[in-house]
Amino acid sequence: MDDYVRVRWMVEREGESLREVSRQTGFHRDTIKKILAQTAPPRYRRKTEPRRPVLGPFIGIIEEILKRDSEGVPYKQRHTGKRLWDRLREEHGYRGGYTQVCAYVRARAERLQEAYVPLAFPPATAQADWGEAVAIDKGLVRKVHLFVLTLPWSNARFVAVFPRPTLEFFLEGHRRAFAFFGGVPRCIVYDNLKSAVVRTRRPRVLNKTFQVFVDHHLFEPRFCNKGRGNEKGHVENGVKWARRNLFVPLPHFSEWEGFNQRLAQECRRRQDQRLDEERPSFLSVPPWPIPVGGKQSWTVSSLCLVRFDNNDYSVPCEFAHQHVSLRADVGQVRIFAPQVIAAQAPLLAVHRRCHLLRQTIYEPRHYLPLVARKPRTLDDGAPMQQLWQELPACFALLRRRLEQDQEGTKGTRQFITVLMLLKDHPLRHVSRAVERALALGVEDPEAIRNLLLCPPEQTPSPLDLSGRAHLALYTLPPPSLSRYGALAPGGEA
Repeated sequence: MDDYVRVRWMVEREGESLREVSRQTGFHRDTIKKILAQTAPPRYRRKTEPRRPVLGPFIGIIEEILKRDSEGVPYKQRHTGKRLWDRLREEHGYRGGYTQVCAYVRARAERLQEAYVPLAFPPATAQADWGEAVAIDKGLVRKVHLFVLTLPWSNARFVAVFPRPTLEFFLEGHRRAFAFFGGVPRCIVYDNLKSAVVRTRRPRVLNKTFQVFVDHHLFEPRFCNKGRGNEKGHVENGVKWARRNLFVPLPHFSEWEGFNQRLAQECRRRQDQRLDEERPSFLSVPPWPIPVGGKQSWTVSSLCLVRFDNNDYSVPCEFAHQHVSLRADVGQVRIFAPQVIAAQAPLLAVHRRCHLLRQTIYEPRHYLPLVARKPRTLDDGAPMQQLWQELPACFALLRRRLEQDQEGTKGTRQFITVLMLLKDHPLRHVSRAVERALALGVEDPEAIRNLLLCPPEQTPSPLDLSGRAHLALYTLPPPSLSRYGALAPGGEA
């Protein structure tokens, strides 16, 4: 190294000729030219592979083991350098050191590392994927599943949270993202996730429901090569971003819809103005939503229940055995009259969605007309047992008084007539009417109905003249009663 610096110094700083430098240093002129062409001596390069007299005979065994690992063995259960060394010693009589094996494995991994081409995506191209995080649901720590859709061109992100990574919630995540961005991306890139793909090998087969969803929104689904998550690296980073920014510290939530609204607000707050430039490239969102799971109707059972997602939800009893339409999201289940779901379709029932399995969700008011025809179900019916837990104590007192001196089931039927008021009026209003009726000693259902429809008049408070002393200066003479004489017989008082 000192010779390199000396030669360059003599030529560059002192202006010596090649002949003079050669005379003083003893280097050939060609050598001096090579030194001037380089700033440092070239590194030593091996012309052949290093000899490994101890490890060499076992390299074939190592290669065979590592090759089998790469052909389907889970990543976390593949051979480490330590495990390879143990097996070589125990099974093949290897007597070399541990560091030789590790050095070979490390060098082999470096040789096999893959290079990548930087990717660039045009506007209105999106990437979508599932992720996992932890949150606190009603005080309990639980795993939640994140649907993440990102736009690489504008770097915009959308995140929604669901209890399970099912196809239904996968499609709901898309619908929420389309509404959030104000349009449908022209192309969405996925990996071969089970929510969308039935068969990954060529030709790829999409889930039928997902295919219907794609055709409805007219976007192009594009899939990565198997095991090539780098082809959608933007959404992979989006999942990491969501965990680190939206789930640290652990968020608390009590219902899914409110949680998703908070996440959407956080994503909107971090948007860049480039999204406004990208938005004109989007497709428009279809005006009519696609039915849940592609299913057009559900049949109401004889128990006035509709089964959805392994749970039963009640509808008004007059719709038993009929077909109804259903629209569901992560927070609610809405059931419509037997028509195609549209803005004018009459809404029959709205239930908070249950994410447990094999549960029955009742609205007791749906069964009141049926209970009126079958009074014994007032005590034995499961929906009525739920209703009794909601009713104030005044209803039990009213029932006792109605049934006290009535023959047969007349008193019970009168009490059910009072309960029927709950179909059209809030519980607090009916409770107030029942309490007034009990206080007045009139327990007749018609009297309670009149008290409900005609609330008591509010007695106005007396006029407060304090601070208005000037009003005392005004006096009015008492009226003359002679004017009322015209009303008496004969015309005069």
